Amino acid sequence: MIFKYKFCLWLIDTLSIQPLTLSEIQKKWLNASANEDGDPLAERTFNRYRREAESLMYVDIKCDKRDGNLYKIIRPEGFRNDDLQQWLLSAFRVSSLAERVNQREEVMIEPAPPAASLLQDIMNAIDRKHPLRILYKSHYQEEKEIVLLPAFVRLFRQRWYVIGEVRDKEYTMTCALERMKEVELLEEEKVKFSPRFRNILKPEVYFEHCFGIIRQFEPIRICFRAFWPQDAYLKDVPVHSSQIEVDHTEDYTDFEIFVRPTYDLKQELLWHRDKLAVLAPESFRQDMIQVLHATLSGYETGENHAIDE
Repeated sequence: MIFKYKFCLWLIDTLSIQPLTLSEIQKKWLNASANEDGDPLAERTFNRYRREAESLMYVDIKCDKRDGNLYKIIRPEGFRNDDLQQWLLSAFRVSSLAERVNQREEVMIEPAPPAASLLQDIMNAIDRKHPLRILYKSHYQEEKEIVLLPAFVRLFRQRWYVIGEVRDKEYTMTCALERMKEVELLEEEKVKFSPRFRNILKPEVYFEHCFGIIRQFEPIRICFRAFWPQDAYLKDVPVHSSQIEVDHTEDYTDFEIFVRPTYDLKQELLWHRDKLAVLAPESFRQDMIQVLHATLSGYETGENHAIDE
């Protein structure tokens, strides 16, 4: 089973880089780090596992006889799981790299997201449509018990969250897994979202026009200026999927995004420090200025309590 899974991910990863003939695939597999025993790949085995790979990653692997019998990955029309697919492939590459060097200290990665052990129970609740009793401790509120009707999970900035409707409270909630003190699956009833949230509690709808995990305010158009060389970085890694370039000079680039002006977004924009400035709208620009004034005030106050080294 492990061999089959490794081969499926390796095949998708390899063909994502370039189409290959069967003989080229067989040659690459002989030297692949995922092929720990160095076993050759028979054509019959390839065809059997190719179907498994298609099912695993929701793609088609077709042989183009008009183009030299090259095997190519074809994604179905309307395919929407590309982010998840790339995440799985990235995890596979890191795992293969660690095995190849045989010294894990030679591969530096970020710590794994905390409380991921709760994911199995949460996904079971979602699949079986059962609510969860959660003892939850937020940093801003007292510890409380809630019954959550879970809809989906999301990974953001190395933290797992579950999003759902709080039963009998008429509001939705985003819960960080590491803040859950107790989690219990309630099997006596099925999840029934209220009509108000039935069509909202879907990932592509709930987080539409959002940056991060906060869903507040109506989306607005925000124009910001990124100065060189940060503008080059933001062209490669946009702030938001809606980002477009509206002006460019040798010294800076102006971008525009259509997004909800949340706390998460402000943090992201401030992360770029003096290499980014919000231009419009004026109300959001003033919000950012107030944050910067408050930050400066905190530093000036801290001067009176500085610790002598």
